[in-house]
Formats: sequence, structure tokens, C-alpha cells
Amino acid sequence: MNESSFDFDIDLSGVYRGGEITHNNQIQLSRNLQMTELAHLPEDLTRLRDFIYKTRNYTLHITIKEGEQISEPIIIDFLLDDHSPLLLDYIEIHALKGSKADVVLRYQSDNAGRRIHGNFTSVIAEQGSVVNVTSLQTLGDDDKHLSGVAIVVKEEGEGNAISCELGAKHVVSGYNILLEESKSQSTFDSLYVGTKNRVQDFNYRLELRGKESEGEISARGVLLDNAKKTLVSTLDFIQGASGSSGREVESVLALSDKVVNLSTPLLLANEDNVQGEHATSIGKPDKDKLYYLMSRGFSQKEALRLVVEASFTPILNKLPTNELKALVEQHIQKALDEQS
Repeated sequence: MNESSFDFDIDLSGVYRGGEITHNNQIQLSRNLQMTELAHLPEDLTRLRDFIYKTRNYTLHITIKEGEQISEPIIIDFLLDDHSPLLLDYIEIHALKGSKADVVLRYQSDNAGRRIHGNFTSVIAEQGSVVNVTSLQTLGDDDKHLSGVAIVVKEEGEGNAISCELGAKHVVSGYNILLEESKSQSTFDSLYVGTKNRVQDFNYRLELRGKESEGEISARGVLLDNAKKTLVSTLDFIQGASGSSGREVESVLALSDKVVNLSTPLLLANEDNVQGEHATSIGKPDKDKLYYLMSRGFSQKEALRLVVEASFTPILNKLPTNELKALVEQHIQKALDEQS
């Protein structure tokens, strides 16, 4: 399912000039990596981590201080352009005991040529901490995007993530979330838009090891034109995860008969006392809903946009700022307007 070739046909020695950070003094920033060793990573993410580590041209370590409750999101903005057409960023986020923060990684390009982006992000949520990581990429139609995220959650901690894949011609994205200790929690939400001849390959894995841990994978997407998307989502209960529960669900709207959608939800259990469920649905927008909206004065395109945005609402409402929500809605509308 997830066999995907990703060619970095560009000089990997190029520097990156950018990475604007919006933050306050409640965090510590460093250009030195401190958490390069991560246990239980699947082979594909291990290879990606090692590749980004060796070739990186941007490094950032964020420490959220013990007990700090940060109200405003920490935003890191990346722009790929003629001066910096290549970005290979390795980012570490360490939420210390009892801390709380939102971190936003935003990737954009000038859409004026071929740009290439590769990323590996590691997150550790210590005991009782809450860290929410949002990754939003709106790269250009000729760009390539390769990303991997590994999240480890300790006792009574919470490590959540949102992935918004709205751009790039070729997208490969993998998330591995490990609920390592008891009563740890995680929700992972994926929002994607496939247009034109875009190829998207997603691999999501939620591993429950701690007792009474709880996790969920939720993916929502829309496919148009000749787009192709592959998604494997795995819910894995490891022996010792007694009393844990997990859920994985995907909903896909197909707006063209030419799209290709491959979805494989996997549920693995090596522990008896667990509760797991998974579901996948794919289909065209409900004709009755469209008819109802059009009978109220909306055009067909407007009605379709409302139906698509409504399907994304559960994820849109979780975004940490109204600006991010508006940006996602803008890209959804643009994709629908440009539908061939």
C-alpha cells in the first residue's frame, strides 16, 4: 500500500534562510538537537529521521518549561522561494511535566518554481503535560513534500496533532504516536485536499502501550480531478495496555469519477482487555443536501463548498487560531473553484 518513491533531485547542500518564530519567553529555544533517540519507531520513519538528521539545513529544539501554561500558540513560519528552494528541517518539541502549549508549523512556497521540503518532528509530552502540534502545508503545484512526525506521551500526558495537507504535487506523510505510559491520551486529526494530478501517500500509526490509555485517529479528505490518495492507518494495542481504548475513522468525499482512493484501516491487538474500533467511508456529496441548499438560493458551487466545509468542521474547529481556520477554508474554496 505505502510503496512510494520520493526523489530529492536537487542539491542537498543548499542552505535555508528563514524560519520565523512567533513566541514568548515561556519557552526555551535552541539550535542544538537533544532528543535524537526515539524508541519503537517503525522502519520507514526511522529511515526518514536518519535522512533528515544527516542532511538537515534547519534545526530547532523547543522546550516548554515545567508547569507553564502557554495561552498563545508558538508559530514557526517557513517560506520556500528562489533564495531557499530546499528545506530539510529537524524539529524537537519537549513539553516538560505539567506544561501546556500549542505549536504550529506552517510551510508555504511562492509557487514560482519547483520547491522541495523534507521534515522530521519529534515530540515528547512528559507526565501531565498537554502539547498540541499543528502542521499546515500549502506548497505550490510543482513542489514535493515529505514529512514524518513521532510523538511519545508519558503518564497522564496528552499529545495531540493536526495535519493539514493542502498543497504540493507529491505528498508523503507519516505519523507515529506512542502512548507509552498509563492514562496517556492522544487525538490525531488529518485534513487533506487532493486536486489535479496530486499524489498523496499517508501512513498513520497509533500505538497504545500504557494501561488505560486512550487514542483516536480521524482523517477527513476531499479528492478532485485526477488525484490519487493512499492511506494506511493502524491502531496497535501492545501487551500491557489493559483497559485502553482506541478508534480510527476516515471519511472521503470524491468529487470526480477519475480519482483513486486507497484506504486500509488496520486494528491489531495483543491484549485482551481493550476496546478498539475502525471505519472508513467514501462517497460523493449527498444529493439531497445539495438540492436543499440550492433551493435556498445557493449556486451549485456554493452548495458544494458548504457541504465540503461542513465535513471538515470537526477539524477546523480544533485549529488554534481563526487565521489558520480562514487559511484552510480559503484553500478548500480555491480547490473547488479550480475543479476541472
